[in-house]
Order: sequence, then structure tokens, then C-alpha cells
Amino acid sequence: MSAESKNGKSYLDERFEIDDSFSRFDQKNDIFNRAIWDDTVDPKHFFKSYDIANYKPKKSKGFDHWDYAFRNASWHLTDYVGELHFQKTGKVEGFTDTYTSTTPGSPNKIKDSSAEYNTQRIKQAAKMFGAGMVGMCKLDKRWVYRTNYNRLSGESQALEFPESMTMAIVLVVPMDYKLSKTFPSALSGASTGLGYSTSLSSAITLAQFITNLGYEALASLNDTALSIPMAIEAGLGEYGRNGLLITPKYGPNVRIAKVFTDLPLIADRPREFGVQKFCNQCNRCAKGCPVKAIPYGPPQKEPPNFSSLSGIKKWTVNAEKCFKFWVGMNSDCAICIRVCPYNKDYSKWYHRLGIKLSNSPLRKVLLWLDDKLGFGKRHPPQYWWNQTN
Repeated sequence: MSAESKNGKSYLDERFEIDDSFSRFDQKNDIFNRAIWDDTVDPKHFFKSYDIANYKPKKSKGFDHWDYAFRNASWHLTDYVGELHFQKTGKVEGFTDTYTSTTPGSPNKIKDSSAEYNTQRIKQAAKMFGAGMVGMCKLDKRWVYRTNYNRLSGESQALEFPESMTMAIVLVVPMDYKLSKTFPSALSGASTGLGYSTSLSSAITLAQFITNLGYEALASLNDTALSIPMAIEAGLGEYGRNGLLITPKYGPNVRIAKVFTDLPLIADRPREFGVQKFCNQCNRCAKGCPVKAIPYGPPQKEPPNFSSLSGIKKWTVNAEKCFKFWVGMNSDCAICIRVCPYNKDYSKWYHRLGIKLSNSPLRKVLLWLDDKLGFGKRHPPQYWWNQTN
């Protein structure tokens, strides 16, 4: 699959019918940032619950002291590192700004290395550092945020991005499959937290490795630029109805990190394995969403609100409805991951076969089997705690 078509348009331009009205996203309009400045988005106790002194247990299974303690511990490293400089700068590294945890590297660049050689070694290193999948793409500035939002001052300013950074290394980090079966609960929120912690470690370590080689590198999670478009360009998956990256190795049960660099690399190519056709028939995520935040029908150009992109034809989750449900639970939801037929344990050969058959007329049979075998059903949180191995 070519990253650029014969008419000069990019793969994403054609796939998502991006038009001239498209503009770079303002970071302050991200739903989590809106919860800070927009009175119509009330976070209530959502953010406070990540301080264990403020958690509020519920009678529902998966929301007791054990569950919140486990979830909050899973987030500890990401929160601690991300907010090291918050009181001084207002930056939340990994969520509003790139990480500054790398130290100065070599003053000399590695010698006699080709882009092909660099790419092979970077991918090998990234997997050793914790990534499950790795891809490269040329940096399309349209996915870089137009503004930075400062959560301390409440101000926005133009996002300054180094012109030297021409490549993005995209890291896909798998989340725990068994924990994902308990979504939604405070317990299952640990799957998300651990995914972010591993992403943080992988991205910072890889950025330091590249810096040690004498090149520039910036480690990034949700900050600075949109991850999913770059992951698609880097050949790591397709876009699903649930607004998530669907990967051929882990389904949607992943986190995405990025490392921006000037190191010469070879870009990967986008790949398709039938996700859009499957999502057209499936609708499991739309049916399973308690607040109907996920759309039925074909992709649309108009977003539900200004926390989403416009000028691009895609399925768009209503972030306002979604976040309101999170606030009500004091934890993240991810039912859309649990019920997705692509959410499988691909260490099993029959699930690897299934993902191939999903791109065939047999996808209806696979959907029927998915229902019959109960793959999307929620497992009781106690089931996870009672595991013996």
C-alpha cells in the first residue's frame, strides 16, 4: 500500500477525504483539557480519584480499595514523571508537552550508517525497550497540534516544533488482555495505566538511545501531535468505528507512543487488513457504548463537537458523552475495546487465523461465533484477582 498515490495525495488524504477546511487541532480543545477550562465539562472527582486519599469506593465490583490502589499505582510513574515540572512550567509531559527526561548525548553522529541500517536497528531496539510493534513515517505537520495548552496558567500559545524533526517513530504498546475483559472498572483502569507507564519507558529510552547516537529525539505520548494518523501511516493498523487504532497483532487493546527525530530512517507503508469493511457490518462498539457516544452508519465529515477534527471523513466518537460517563465512574471506560471482535489473544493460532478471515466473506460467520462464544462479555473483576497464574 503506497503512502502516496499517483496524483500526489497521501494515503490518508484519499482514505479519509481530507478537504481544504481541515486545520490543525487546538490542544486546549482536547476533552481532558476542556475539563479544566470549560464549565460545560465538569470533571467532578475524576482527576482527584487518582490521588488514593480521594478515591470513592462503590458497591459495584471492581471499584473497592484494592482496585483503586492497584489502578493508581499503575499510573504512578506516568503521573510522577509527567508532572515533575508542573508547578514551575504548567507542563504535563506526555500529555501537553514532550518529555524532557533525556540527557545530552554524543557530540558526534554515528558514522557510515544508512537509513536502512538505522531503521533495522531502531526497530530492534524499540522492541527491546518494550514496544510490541514499531513503524516509521515521515512527519506530516498537519497532525502536529496548532497550539500548546498550559494547564497551570490556562493560556494557549502557538506550538513550536523543531523543523529538524522530519521523522516519527511510532511505538505500539499492548495492554493486558485479561484486564481488558473487566472493562469498565477501577481495576481495569490499571491496564490503561500500565500501558502508559510502559509507553513512557519505551519512548524515553528510545529517545535517549537516538540522542546517544548524536541525533535529536523527542519522546511523546498524547502530547504535541495526534498519534493515530501517524500510526496508520507507519503501517501499524487501521482506523476503527470506535475511533481507535486497530492493530493486526493486538486489536484495539494498545497505547501509542512516538519519538520524533532527525535520524535518517525509511518510512513504512500503510497497510489494510479489512477493518473498515468489518466495522461496516459489526457495530459491536456502537451497541455496547452505554451513552451512545460511538456512531452508527458510514463515516461522516461533521464532528459531534469541537473536541474533534473537522474537514476529514471518519467515524468520530462524541468525546463529551464519553468523558461524562468516565466522570460518573471515576475511571476510564473502554467497553469499546472489550466488545471489539478484534480484541483477542493473538498468541493463539486460531485468533491469528480469524483476523485473516475477517477480511473475507466469512466475516459474518466470525461475528456470529464471537457472539456465541461470548468473547465480548465482561469478566467479573474478582475473576482477575482470583487467577492462580
